[in-house]
Amino acid sequence: MKKIGIFGGSFSPPHNGHLLAAKQFMDALSLDELLVMPTYVSPHKQNKNTLSSAHRLAMTRLAFASLPGVTVSDYEAEKGGVSYTADTLTHFANEGELYFLCGTDMFLSLSSWYRPDIIFKNANIVVVSREKGYEKEIREAAERYRSTYENVRVTVLENKILPLSSTEVRNAIAKGKDVSQLIPPSVEVYIREHKLYL
Repeated sequence: MKKIGIFGGSFSPPHNGHLLAAKQFMDALSLDELLVMPTYVSPHKQNKNTLSSAHRLAMTRLAFASLPGVTVSDYEAEKGGVSYTADTLTHFANEGELYFLCGTDMFLSLSSWYRPDIIFKNANIVVVSREKGYEKEIREAAERYRSTYENVRVTVLENKILPLSSTEVRNAIAKGKDVSQLIPPSVEVYIREHKLYL
């Protein structure tokens, strides 16, 4: 069965940390394909001013264009509304064996998400952390999920992720700082051309 990774997020903007995470995700799990999925509206960021999905989708396509095996999916952007992971995983469930990439904060809060039972049913959960020191919390959360839900599969990737967030990139752009080491050149050009995050 085809092994498909799902890497969702706002990608506002996509940065080099996202690219590094994608490469590690693909290599560690020998994925056949990685679907990078910009949200339309994230359920975790509904009250925040966020860039249009069209801009974020365009930048994400530019950022991942040169990475083999990666497809930037417009499924959530085209679907509209709040982007629930459970719905997305259900949509792609018949495509192959799904692996859902999430950060530590996301993983520790999975039980509060919309239909966590469907998330665990349809995907292997792959946890990657930008910070060290959360091993115990991740292990305890995994045990808690296994005792609550059926078919819980959790993989923890070693921490090789660039400690960088989109918030840091947006703040740097707003302050006129050099971001050439933080985001792909094509994304920087797009941001400058469209005067984003200023």
